[in-house]
Amino acid sequence: MRHIIERWRALETGARRYLLHLAILTLSLSVVGLYYNLAVLALGYSRGFLGILQTVTQAVAALLSLPLWLGVQRLGLRSALVTAVALYAAGILLFAAYPQAALLVCSAALMGMASVLMQVTAAPLMMRLSDDATRDYLFSASAAVAVGLSGIGNLGAGFLADTLGRAFGIPADSGETYRAVFAVAGIGVLASLPPLVLIREPKRPPASPLSDNPASATETPFDSAPPWLMWARHWFVRFPAPLRALLRKPTLTMKLLLPPFLISWGAALLIPYLNLYFRERFGLDNRALGALFAGFDVATGLASLTGPALAARLGKMRTVAVTRAIGVPLLLILGAASDLWLAIAAALARVVASNMAAPLYDAYAMEQTEESARPFMIGLLGAAYSVGFLIAPLISTFVQERYGFSPLFAATATLYALSVVVTWWFFGRTEGERG
Repeated sequence: MRHIIERWRALETGARRYLLHLAILTLSLSVVGLYYNLAVLALGYSRGFLGILQTVTQAVAALLSLPLWLGVQRLGLRSALVTAVALYAAGILLFAAYPQAALLVCSAALMGMASVLMQVTAAPLMMRLSDDATRDYLFSASAAVAVGLSGIGNLGAGFLADTLGRAFGIPADSGETYRAVFAVAGIGVLASLPPLVLIREPKRPPASPLSDNPASATETPFDSAPPWLMWARHWFVRFPAPLRALLRKPTLTMKLLLPPFLISWGAALLIPYLNLYFRERFGLDNRALGALFAGFDVATGLASLTGPALAARLGKMRTVAVTRAIGVPLLLILGAASDLWLAIAAALARVVASNMAAPLYDAYAMEQTEESARPFMIGLLGAAYSVGFLIAPLISTFVQERYGFSPLFAATATLYALSVVVTWWFFGRTEGERG
Protein backbone atom coordinates (compact mmCIF):
# COMPACT_ATOMS: atom_id res chain seq x y z
CA MET A 1 0.00 0.00 0.00
CA ARG A 2 2.85 2.40 0.85
CA HIS A 3 4.41 1.67 -2.56
CA ILE A 4 1.11 2.51 -4.30
CA ILE A 5 0.76 5.79 -2.37
CA GLU A 6 4.30 6.80 -3.31
CA ARG A 7 3.63 6.08 -6.98
CA TRP A 8 0.39 8.10 -6.82
CA ARG A 9 2.27 11.10 -5.41
CA ALA A 10 4.83 10.79 -8.19
CA LEU A 11 2.17 11.29 -10.87
CA GLU A 12 1.68 14.73 -12.42
CA THR A 13 -1.54 16.64 -11.67
CA GLY A 14 -2.81 16.01 -15.19
CA ALA A 15 -2.36 12.25 -14.75
CA ARG A 16 -4.33 12.31 -11.49
CA ARG A 17 -7.15 14.28 -13.13
CA TYR A 18 -7.20 11.79 -15.98
CA LEU A 19 -7.58 8.91 -13.51
CA LEU A 20 -10.42 10.78 -11.75
CA HIS A 21 -12.18 11.30 -15.07
CA LEU A 22 -11.66 7.64 -15.93
CA ALA A 23 -13.09 6.55 -12.57
CA ILE A 24 -16.35 8.48 -13.02
CA LEU A 25 -16.67 7.40 -16.64
CA THR A 26 -16.03 3.76 -15.82
CA LEU A 27 -18.65 3.67 -13.06
CA SER A 28 -21.25 4.91 -15.53
CA LEU A 29 -20.28 2.79 -18.53
CA SER A 30 -20.12 -0.36 -16.42
CA VAL A 31 -23.87 -0.08 -15.79
CA VAL A 32 -24.48 -0.02 -19.54
CA GLY A 33 -22.10 -2.90 -20.13
CA LEU A 34 -23.78 -5.11 -17.55
CA TYR A 35 -27.34 -4.56 -18.74
CA TYR A 36 -27.03 -3.85 -22.47
CA ASN A 37 -27.80 -7.39 -23.67
CA LEU A 38 -30.50 -7.88 -21.04
CA ALA A 39 -32.08 -4.51 -21.86
CA VAL A 40 -32.32 -5.20 -25.58
CA LEU A 41 -33.99 -8.58 -24.97
CA ALA A 42 -36.27 -7.12 -22.26
CA LEU A 43 -37.48 -4.51 -24.76
CA GLY A 44 -38.80 -7.37 -26.89
CA TYR A 45 -36.08 -7.64 -29.50
CA SER A 46 -34.56 -10.92 -30.68
CA ARG A 47 -31.03 -12.24 -30.19
CA GLY A 48 -30.49 -11.66 -33.89
CA PHE A 49 -31.20 -7.95 -33.47
CA LEU A 50 -28.86 -7.90 -30.48
CA GLY A 51 -26.14 -9.31 -32.73
CA ILE A 52 -26.92 -6.62 -35.31
CA LEU A 53 -26.48 -3.88 -32.70
CA GLN A 54 -23.11 -5.32 -31.65
CA THR A 55 -22.06 -5.44 -35.30
CA VAL A 56 -23.24 -1.87 -36.00
CA THR A 57 -21.17 -0.54 -33.12
CA GLN A 58 -18.01 -2.11 -34.46
CA ALA A 59 -18.78 -1.50 -38.15
CA VAL A 60 -19.22 2.23 -37.57
CA ALA A 61 -16.02 2.25 -35.54
CA ALA A 62 -14.14 0.52 -38.36
CA LEU A 63 -15.54 2.69 -41.16
CA LEU A 64 -14.84 5.96 -39.36
CA SER A 65 -11.52 4.95 -37.82
CA LEU A 66 -9.26 6.70 -40.33
CA PRO A 67 -11.20 10.02 -40.41
CA LEU A 68 -11.39 10.03 -36.62
CA TRP A 69 -7.68 9.25 -36.26
CA LEU A 70 -6.87 12.16 -38.56
CA GLY A 71 -9.28 14.33 -36.59
CA VAL A 72 -7.34 13.65 -33.40
CA GLN A 73 -4.31 15.35 -34.97
CA ARG A 74 -6.37 18.52 -35.43
CA LEU A 75 -8.45 18.43 -32.25
CA GLY A 76 -5.70 17.47 -29.83
CA LEU A 77 -5.84 14.52 -27.46
CA ARG A 78 -7.85 16.15 -24.67
CA SER A 79 -10.45 17.66 -27.02
CA ALA A 80 -10.84 14.33 -28.76
CA LEU A 81 -11.53 12.64 -25.42
CA VAL A 82 -14.10 15.31 -24.55
CA THR A 83 -15.83 14.61 -27.88
CA ALA A 84 -15.79 10.88 -27.16
CA VAL A 85 -17.45 11.39 -23.78
CA ALA A 86 -20.16 13.56 -25.37
CA LEU A 87 -20.83 10.89 -28.02
CA TYR A 88 -21.06 8.17 -25.38
CA ALA A 89 -23.53 10.22 -23.33
CA ALA A 90 -25.64 10.96 -26.42
CA GLY A 91 -25.78 7.28 -27.37
CA ILE A 92 -26.76 6.11 -23.89
CA LEU A 93 -29.40 8.79 -23.38
CA LEU A 94 -30.85 8.09 -26.83
CA PHE A 95 -31.22 4.43 -25.86
CA ALA A 96 -33.00 5.46 -22.66
CA ALA A 97 -35.36 7.98 -24.28
CA TYR A 98 -36.27 6.38 -27.60
CA PRO A 99 -35.91 2.58 -27.69
CA GLN A 100 -37.30 2.14 -31.21
CA ALA A 101 -35.26 -0.19 -33.43
CA ALA A 102 -33.92 2.47 -35.82
CA LEU A 103 -32.88 4.76 -32.95
CA LEU A 104 -31.23 1.89 -31.11
CA VAL A 105 -29.10 1.40 -34.21
CA CYS A 106 -28.22 5.12 -34.12
CA SER A 107 -27.37 4.79 -30.43
CA ALA A 108 -25.05 1.88 -31.20
CA ALA A 109 -23.39 3.93 -33.95
CA LEU A 110 -22.74 6.87 -31.61
CA MET A 111 -21.16 4.58 -29.04
CA GLY A 112 -19.04 3.00 -31.77
CA MET A 113 -17.65 6.41 -32.73
CA ALA A 114 -17.01 7.21 -29.08
CA SER A 115 -15.10 3.97 -28.57
CA VAL A 116 -12.77 4.73 -31.51
CA LEU A 117 -11.94 8.20 -30.22
CA MET A 118 -11.17 6.82 -26.78
CA GLN A 119 -9.01 4.05 -28.19
CA VAL A 120 -6.83 6.40 -30.23
CA THR A 121 -6.44 9.12 -27.61
CA ALA A 122 -6.26 7.55 -24.14
CA ALA A 123 -2.88 5.79 -24.46
CA PRO A 124 -1.09 8.66 -26.30
CA LEU A 125 -2.43 11.13 -23.72
CA MET A 126 -1.12 8.94 -20.90
CA MET A 127 2.25 8.85 -22.63
CA ARG A 128 2.31 12.68 -22.53
CA LEU A 129 1.14 12.77 -18.91
CA SER A 130 3.91 10.44 -17.73
CA ASP A 131 7.64 9.90 -18.00
CA ASP A 132 9.86 6.82 -17.96
CA ALA A 133 9.62 6.57 -14.17
CA THR A 134 5.81 6.72 -13.96
CA ARG A 135 4.66 5.30 -17.31
CA ASP A 136 4.16 1.65 -16.36
CA TYR A 137 2.38 2.68 -13.17
CA LEU A 138 0.04 5.11 -14.96
CA PHE A 139 -0.90 2.52 -17.58
CA SER A 140 -1.46 -0.15 -14.93
CA ALA A 141 -3.30 2.29 -12.64
CA SER A 142 -5.62 3.26 -15.49
CA ALA A 143 -6.35 -0.41 -16.12
CA ALA A 144 -6.93 -0.95 -12.40
CA VAL A 145 -9.32 2.00 -12.26
CA ALA A 146 -11.12 0.94 -15.43
CA VAL A 147 -11.55 -2.65 -14.35
CA GLY A 148 -11.82 -2.26 -10.58
CA LEU A 149 -14.38 0.55 -10.65
CA SER A 150 -16.25 -1.27 -13.38
CA GLY A 151 -16.75 -3.97 -10.78
CA ILE A 152 -18.02 -1.49 -8.22
CA GLY A 153 -20.34 -0.08 -10.87
CA ASN A 154 -21.64 -3.56 -11.65
CA LEU A 155 -22.32 -4.15 -7.98
CA GLY A 156 -24.22 -0.89 -7.65
CA ALA A 157 -26.09 -1.53 -10.90
CA GLY A 158 -27.97 -4.46 -9.41
CA PHE A 159 -29.23 -2.34 -6.54
CA LEU A 160 -29.93 0.59 -8.87
CA ALA A 161 -32.21 -1.52 -11.07
CA ASP A 162 -34.10 -2.87 -8.06
CA THR A 163 -34.45 0.61 -6.54
CA LEU A 164 -35.75 2.20 -9.74
CA GLY A 165 -38.09 -0.74 -10.32
CA ARG A 166 -39.64 -0.28 -6.90
CA ALA A 167 -39.81 3.51 -7.32
CA PHE A 168 -41.77 3.19 -10.58
CA GLY A 169 -43.74 0.11 -9.51
CA ILE A 170 -42.42 -2.08 -12.35
CA PRO A 171 -40.36 -5.31 -12.44
CA ALA A 172 -36.63 -4.87 -11.91
CA ASP A 173 -35.87 -6.80 -15.10
CA SER A 174 -38.30 -4.94 -17.36
CA GLY A 175 -37.32 -2.85 -20.35
CA GLU A 176 -38.64 0.31 -18.68
CA THR A 177 -36.42 -0.24 -15.64
CA TYR A 178 -33.36 -0.74 -17.81
CA ARG A 179 -34.19 2.48 -19.69
CA ALA A 180 -34.26 4.37 -16.38
CA VAL A 181 -30.94 2.81 -15.42
CA PHE A 182 -29.43 3.93 -18.74
CA ALA A 183 -30.68 7.49 -18.14
CA VAL A 184 -28.80 7.59 -14.82
CA ALA A 185 -25.72 6.15 -16.52
CA GLY A 186 -25.82 8.79 -19.29
CA ILE A 187 -25.88 11.57 -16.70
CA GLY A 188 -22.94 9.90 -14.97
CA VAL A 189 -20.96 9.90 -18.22
CA LEU A 190 -21.48 13.67 -18.52
CA ALA A 191 -20.27 14.07 -14.92
CA SER A 192 -16.85 12.72 -15.97
CA LEU A 193 -16.21 15.78 -18.15
CA PRO A 194 -15.03 18.39 -15.56
CA PRO A 195 -11.76 16.69 -14.50
CA LEU A 196 -11.00 15.94 -18.15
CA VAL A 197 -11.55 19.57 -19.19
CA LEU A 198 -9.21 20.73 -16.40
CA ILE A 199 -6.29 18.73 -17.80
CA ARG A 200 -3.64 20.92 -19.42
CA GLU A 201 -2.40 18.88 -22.35
CA PRO A 202 1.42 18.93 -22.30
CA LYS A 203 3.24 20.19 -25.34
CA ARG A 204 4.67 17.64 -27.74
CA PRO A 205 7.87 16.26 -26.19
CA PRO A 206 11.22 16.24 -27.98
CA ALA A 207 11.78 13.55 -30.57
CA SER A 208 12.11 10.08 -29.08
CA PRO A 209 15.14 7.88 -29.68
CA LEU A 210 13.07 6.12 -32.29
CA SER A 211 13.08 9.28 -34.39
CA ASP A 212 16.37 10.98 -33.49
CA ASN A 213 17.73 10.52 -36.97
CA PRO A 214 17.06 13.78 -38.86
CA ALA A 215 16.69 11.82 -42.05
CA SER A 216 13.82 9.80 -40.60
CA ALA A 217 11.29 12.44 -41.62
CA THR A 218 11.91 11.72 -45.28
CA GLU A 219 13.28 8.17 -45.11
CA THR A 220 10.97 5.62 -46.74
CA PRO A 221 10.95 1.83 -47.09
CA PHE A 222 11.57 2.36 -50.83
CA ASP A 223 14.79 4.39 -50.67
CA SER A 224 16.92 1.37 -51.59
CA ALA A 225 14.32 -0.20 -53.86
CA PRO A 226 14.99 -0.95 -57.55
CA PRO A 227 13.90 1.69 -60.11
CA TRP A 228 10.72 -0.17 -61.03
CA LEU A 229 9.47 0.38 -57.45
CA MET A 230 10.24 4.09 -57.27
CA TRP A 231 6.61 4.90 -58.09
CA ALA A 232 5.77 3.48 -54.65
CA ARG A 233 8.00 6.08 -53.02
CA HIS A 234 6.20 8.81 -54.96
CA TRP A 235 2.91 7.81 -53.32
CA PHE A 236 4.42 6.98 -49.95
CA VAL A 237 5.62 10.55 -49.31
CA ARG A 238 2.06 11.78 -49.85
CA PHE A 239 0.80 9.81 -46.82
CA PRO A 240 0.28 11.69 -43.51
CA ALA A 241 3.52 11.81 -41.51
CA PRO A 242 2.22 9.60 -38.64
CA LEU A 243 1.19 6.91 -41.12
CA ARG A 244 4.60 7.09 -42.82
CA ALA A 245 6.22 6.54 -39.43
CA LEU A 246 4.34 3.27 -39.05
CA LEU A 247 4.98 2.15 -42.60
CA ARG A 248 8.72 2.56 -42.10
CA LYS A 249 8.48 -0.50 -39.81
CA PRO A 250 5.76 -2.60 -41.46
CA THR A 251 6.95 -5.92 -40.05
CA LEU A 252 6.86 -4.70 -36.45
CA THR A 253 3.44 -3.12 -36.99
CA MET A 254 1.97 -6.34 -38.38
CA LYS A 255 3.47 -8.39 -35.55
CA LEU A 256 1.92 -6.05 -32.98
CA LEU A 257 -1.49 -6.28 -34.65
CA LEU A 258 -1.79 -10.05 -35.13
CA PRO A 259 -2.29 -11.14 -31.46
CA PRO A 260 -5.13 -8.64 -30.80
CA PHE A 261 -6.65 -9.60 -34.16
CA LEU A 262 -6.91 -13.22 -33.01
CA ILE A 263 -8.17 -12.19 -29.58
CA SER A 264 -10.90 -10.04 -31.13
CA TRP A 265 -12.50 -12.99 -32.89
CA GLY A 266 -12.44 -15.14 -29.79
CA ALA A 267 -13.72 -12.39 -27.53
CA ALA A 268 -16.51 -11.33 -29.89
CA LEU A 269 -17.89 -14.86 -29.99
CA LEU A 270 -18.32 -15.18 -26.23
CA ILE A 271 -17.25 -12.46 -23.81
CA PRO A 272 -20.09 -9.94 -24.46
CA TYR A 273 -22.62 -12.68 -23.74
CA LEU A 274 -21.27 -14.03 -20.45
CA ASN A 275 -24.06 -12.24 -18.56
CA LEU A 276 -26.60 -14.16 -20.65
CA TYR A 277 -24.63 -17.38 -20.07
CA PHE A 278 -24.72 -17.03 -16.29
CA ARG A 279 -28.38 -16.01 -16.28
CA GLU A 280 -29.54 -18.86 -18.51
CA ARG A 281 -27.29 -21.62 -17.13
CA PHE A 282 -27.46 -20.74 -13.44
CA GLY A 283 -30.55 -18.48 -13.19
CA LEU A 284 -28.84 -15.44 -11.66
CA ASP A 285 -30.93 -12.29 -11.11
CA ASN A 286 -29.84 -8.65 -11.49
CA ARG A 287 -28.24 -8.36 -8.06
CA ALA A 288 -26.43 -11.67 -8.37
CA LEU A 289 -25.14 -10.76 -11.83
CA GLY A 290 -23.99 -7.37 -10.59
CA ALA A 291 -22.19 -8.91 -7.62
CA LEU A 292 -20.61 -11.59 -9.81
CA PHE A 293 -19.23 -9.21 -12.41
CA ALA A 294 -18.22 -6.78 -9.68
CA GLY A 295 -16.07 -9.51 -8.16
CA PHE A 296 -14.48 -10.23 -11.54
CA ASP A 297 -13.66 -6.60 -12.21
CA VAL A 298 -12.40 -5.67 -8.75
CA ALA A 299 -10.09 -8.70 -8.71
CA THR A 300 -8.79 -7.88 -12.17
CA GLY A 301 -8.25 -4.24 -11.28
CA LEU A 302 -6.18 -5.16 -8.24
CA ALA A 303 -4.27 -7.81 -10.17
CA SER A 304 -3.39 -5.39 -12.97
CA LEU A 305 -1.28 -3.43 -10.49
CA THR A 306 1.02 -6.45 -10.24
CA GLY A 307 1.67 -6.34 -13.99
CA PRO A 308 4.69 -4.00 -13.74
CA ALA A 309 6.24 -6.21 -11.04
CA LEU A 310 5.90 -9.30 -13.23
CA ALA A 311 7.18 -7.39 -16.24
CA ALA A 312 10.28 -6.38 -14.28
CA ARG A 313 11.08 -10.08 -13.84
CA LEU A 314 9.86 -11.60 -17.10
CA GLY A 315 9.64 -8.69 -19.52
CA LYS A 316 6.47 -7.03 -20.78
CA MET A 317 5.61 -9.40 -23.62
CA ARG A 318 6.56 -12.57 -21.77
CA THR A 319 4.23 -11.48 -18.99
CA VAL A 320 1.44 -10.95 -21.51
CA ALA A 321 1.99 -14.37 -23.09
CA VAL A 322 2.27 -16.32 -19.83
CA THR A 323 -0.76 -14.78 -18.12
CA ARG A 324 -2.98 -15.14 -21.18
CA ALA A 325 -1.87 -18.74 -21.60
CA ILE A 326 -3.03 -19.50 -18.06
CA GLY A 327 -6.47 -18.16 -18.96
CA VAL A 328 -7.10 -20.66 -21.80
CA PRO A 329 -7.73 -23.85 -19.73
CA LEU A 330 -9.68 -21.80 -17.20
CA LEU A 331 -12.02 -20.69 -19.99
CA LEU A 332 -12.68 -24.33 -20.91
CA ILE A 333 -13.42 -25.18 -17.27
CA LEU A 334 -15.90 -22.29 -17.15
CA GLY A 335 -17.74 -23.64 -20.19
CA ALA A 336 -17.89 -27.20 -18.87
CA ALA A 337 -18.78 -26.43 -15.23
CA SER A 338 -22.19 -27.53 -14.00
CA ASP A 339 -21.64 -26.18 -10.48
CA LEU A 340 -22.11 -22.43 -10.02
CA TRP A 341 -19.22 -22.01 -7.60
CA LEU A 342 -16.81 -23.88 -9.85
CA ALA A 343 -17.89 -21.69 -12.75
CA ILE A 344 -17.39 -18.55 -10.64
CA ALA A 345 -13.93 -19.67 -9.51
CA ALA A 346 -12.85 -20.51 -13.07
CA ALA A 347 -14.26 -17.25 -14.45
CA LEU A 348 -12.60 -15.20 -11.70
CA ALA A 349 -9.20 -16.83 -12.23
CA ARG A 350 -9.51 -16.55 -16.02
CA VAL A 351 -10.36 -12.86 -16.12
CA VAL A 352 -7.50 -12.04 -13.74
CA ALA A 353 -4.94 -14.13 -15.65
CA SER A 354 -6.03 -12.97 -19.10
CA ASN A 355 -6.35 -9.26 -18.45
CA MET A 356 -3.86 -8.35 -15.73
CA ALA A 357 -1.05 -7.68 -18.22
CA ALA A 358 -3.15 -6.08 -20.98
CA PRO A 359 -1.91 -2.51 -20.26
CA LEU A 360 1.65 -3.75 -20.65
CA TYR A 361 0.92 -4.67 -24.26
CA ASP A 362 -0.26 -1.14 -24.99
CA ALA A 363 2.72 0.37 -23.19
CA TYR A 364 5.11 -1.85 -25.18
CA ALA A 365 3.45 -0.86 -28.46
CA MET A 366 3.67 2.83 -27.55
CA GLU A 367 7.36 2.51 -26.69
CA GLN A 368 8.07 0.97 -30.10
CA THR A 369 6.23 3.76 -31.95
CA GLU A 370 7.29 7.32 -32.74
CA GLU A 371 5.40 9.94 -30.73
CA SER A 372 3.61 11.44 -33.73
CA ALA A 373 2.36 8.00 -34.82
CA ARG A 374 1.08 6.82 -31.44
CA PRO A 375 -2.58 7.78 -32.04
CA PHE A 376 -2.41 5.79 -35.28
CA MET A 377 -0.76 2.83 -33.58
CA ILE A 378 -3.22 2.69 -30.71
CA GLY A 379 -6.01 3.13 -33.24
CA LEU A 380 -4.74 0.19 -35.24
CA LEU A 381 -4.53 -1.87 -32.07
CA GLY A 382 -8.09 -0.88 -31.20
CA ALA A 383 -9.19 -1.83 -34.70
CA ALA A 384 -7.43 -5.19 -34.39
CA TYR A 385 -9.14 -5.83 -31.06
CA SER A 386 -12.49 -4.85 -32.62
CA VAL A 387 -12.45 -6.37 -36.11
CA GLY A 388 -13.90 -9.67 -34.94
CA PHE A 389 -16.97 -7.84 -33.66
CA LEU A 390 -17.95 -6.99 -37.24
CA ILE A 391 -19.15 -10.54 -37.89
CA ALA A 392 -18.64 -12.74 -34.82
CA PRO A 393 -21.63 -11.38 -32.80
CA LEU A 394 -24.00 -12.49 -35.56
CA ILE A 395 -22.31 -15.89 -35.66
CA SER A 396 -22.48 -16.11 -31.87
CA THR A 397 -26.20 -15.35 -31.58
CA PHE A 398 -26.92 -17.88 -34.36
CA VAL A 399 -24.94 -20.56 -32.51
CA GLN A 400 -26.52 -19.68 -29.15
CA GLU A 401 -30.04 -20.14 -30.50
CA ARG A 402 -29.30 -23.51 -32.10
CA TYR A 403 -26.44 -25.14 -30.20
CA GLY A 404 -25.98 -23.25 -26.95
CA PHE A 405 -22.71 -21.88 -25.59
CA SER A 406 -20.45 -24.97 -25.66
CA PRO A 407 -19.13 -24.50 -29.24
CA LEU A 408 -18.42 -20.84 -28.47
CA PHE A 409 -16.22 -21.71 -25.49
CA ALA A 410 -14.19 -24.14 -27.62
CA ALA A 411 -13.74 -21.66 -30.48
CA THR A 412 -12.76 -18.80 -28.17
CA ALA A 413 -10.22 -20.93 -26.29
CA THR A 414 -8.63 -21.99 -29.59
CA LEU A 415 -8.28 -18.41 -30.83
CA TYR A 416 -6.89 -17.24 -27.49
CA ALA A 417 -4.33 -20.06 -27.55
CA LEU A 418 -3.22 -19.03 -31.05
CA SER A 419 -2.74 -15.43 -29.88
CA VAL A 420 -0.51 -16.66 -27.04
CA VAL A 421 1.64 -18.70 -29.42
CA VAL A 422 2.01 -15.75 -31.79
CA THR A 423 2.87 -13.32 -28.98
CA TRP A 424 5.55 -15.63 -27.63
CA TRP A 425 6.96 -16.38 -31.09
CA PHE A 426 7.21 -12.74 -32.14
CA PHE A 427 8.27 -11.11 -28.87
CA GLY A 428 8.62 -13.46 -25.90
CA ARG A 429 11.45 -15.65 -27.21
CA THR A 430 13.90 -12.81 -27.73
CA GLU A 431 12.75 -10.25 -25.17
CA GLY A 432 15.33 -11.31 -22.62
CA GLU A 433 18.08 -11.24 -25.26
CA ARG A 434 17.20 -7.63 -26.17
CA GLY A 435 17.46 -7.02 -22.46
